[in-house]
Amino acid sequence: MLILLCSILVLSIGVTSAPNDQLIFAEGEIVEVQDGYYLSIIDVDTYGGTVRIVVSYYDALIQDQYYSKGDYFSYSDDFLTLQFRIDDIYYDSFYNYDYIKISDVYLYPDYTISYDYTDVSTTGYQDYTDYSNSDPSSYDPSGYDYSGTSDEEAFNEMIGTLIVVFVAVLILRKISKKGKKNKKKKHSANGIDQVSGSSGKSQDKMSDSQRAVDAVKSSASVASVSKSQQKKPVVVKSAVQYKGANIIYKIKVENTSDEPMGDITISLFVPEVFHIKDSRKNISMLQPGEGKTATFIIRPTGECGECILSGNIRYYDYSIKKHVQVDLSNKMVNIVCPVLKVTEIDENNWRLNVSSMIIAEEDTKDLEIPAENLFDIATRILKDLNMYMITPEVTSTQQLFTGVARFYAQGVAGMKYAAYIEVVGKRKSRLIVKAWAEKEEALTGFYHKILEEIEKRTDIKLFVDDSVTQYNINSTTIQDSVIQRSNIGTGKRRCPQCGREAGDNERFCLKCGQKLD
Repeated sequence: MLILLCSILVLSIGVTSAPNDQLIFAEGEIVEVQDGYYLSIIDVDTYGGTVRIVVSYYDALIQDQYYSKGDYFSYSDDFLTLQFRIDDIYYDSFYNYDYIKISDVYLYPDYTISYDYTDVSTTGYQDYTDYSNSDPSSYDPSGYDYSGTSDEEAFNEMIGTLIVVFVAVLILRKISKKGKKNKKKKHSANGIDQVSGSSGKSQDKMSDSQRAVDAVKSSASVASVSKSQQKKPVVVKSAVQYKGANIIYKIKVENTSDEPMGDITISLFVPEVFHIKDSRKNISMLQPGEGKTATFIIRPTGECGECILSGNIRYYDYSIKKHVQVDLSNKMVNIVCPVLKVTEIDENNWRLNVSSMIIAEEDTKDLEIPAENLFDIATRILKDLNMYMITPEVTSTQQLFTGVARFYAQGVAGMKYAAYIEVVGKRKSRLIVKAWAEKEEALTGFYHKILEEIEKRTDIKLFVDDSVTQYNINSTTIQDSVIQRSNIGTGKRRCPQCGREAGDNERFCLKCGQKLD
């Protein structure tokens, strides 16, 4: 009897103190957070420690970002606010599946519904009486029934309930030992019905957000069991990410078989409206349980709209002693060209705005076009895109011309865009183009639209193979693009003052004006 009472005490303490602020999501799970709003866990990369989380409204994608362990997820609009912290990204070897663990979940509006178990439903605010301003002497306690149970009676009732639960648990454990041999089969056959049945009984007593969380937990356990039973020899995961002026396409290959895989070739097929330097990646060997990721960097042109990326994977399977080819699932890439409206701004506010935006930058070598003409063409192109030009800074001498112009505009949804044009030279010229936007996916289409329009006017392929530099001012990281453009001009002379590469026939530096030897 003493052991029974101790067990009851431990059980009651566990019930009251068990943490319930962490939630677990499985890779590939989709849950409806509110009416029409869906949260999708697309790609859990345990090797890189990242997870791709997508928010959509019915079939429309409204947020698609990557997060790392310890990051905070946040989405907010006029109808929904969802925030939580990503505590862990891990791989479960028992179920052979990837998971993320989150906490500090904040959901607004919650639409929490309170229920009265006496089946009395509230009808609104018409039965509410405000006693805050009433006379205390007019309060009559005789109309209220205070005949509730005391604290001692409530404690005794709780102890009795726990005793019944404990006895039931003991009986169930004895029954389960008899059928231990068929436990796994019964779990796979009856686990789904048990989860769905229990959730159906409690569905009327939970808020909308709690139902969504429980649905993710139950479906994650069912999906993990079915995944382990239907094990494939190779698992391919892919994801598309906008990064400055480029599109990053990651493909992860995992060997889930008991034999190694070799001679792995990943081929990517892109439409002609994209530039890609290396469309094929090779992986020499994958041991059982090993996975590796190949990264493709794609450069779009000025074309706007939706394009499909496809590809395949070819590898040698040692278990069947032959090559196998697997097609990749098609990926839809949307290049957005913004519709801009002229928005006036001064230089100080322009600098303040661009300090917190994403930037892509590009420059050229010596071009066979006069600097003044190139500056006029470039500034006219930006103004034709409905961008406001701040008063330009122009300096012109017999040896050197320099022109700098800054531009600003807003999209129809209020998103901010900015641009910068600088031309240096005289008979030959050098052009520097910078573009800013508030989001990566918006910057891609905006930036390449500017480059395409400049190519049309000048009839020179200025931006075919030159280098591109991307800066993410928000996270203070700097990256250089892997894709390089061809350098126009092959002179080996350099200016002794600024180090600029000069042409064979130049007598003065077109950048700083220094006399050349």
